[in-house]
Amino acid sequence: MARTMTVDLGDELREFIESLIESGDYRTQSEVIRESLRLLREKQAESRLQALRDLLAEGLSSGEPVEWEKDAFLKKVKAGTRAVGENR
Repeated sequence: MARTMTVDLGDELREFIESLIESGDYRTQSEVIRESLRLLREKQAESRLQALRDLLAEGLSSGEPVEWEKDAFLKKVKAGTRAVGENR
């Protein structure tokens, strides 16, 4: 459901929006804003995707995987937590 929202863009952005409408690229101010927000959403999604790609590359280049046992790992974590608490 569409709802009205009032936004103060300032003179520069208002003039830019009006120029896009006058050029025929867009019919209304709302179209310009919707397209702008869609592009922003895409840019943010691409940024998150790139961060995941970077993490994947880091993981792949970190060397051969080693086996680990969940119980042994949790025991070490708990022991480390206790040691930190004792040093306070």
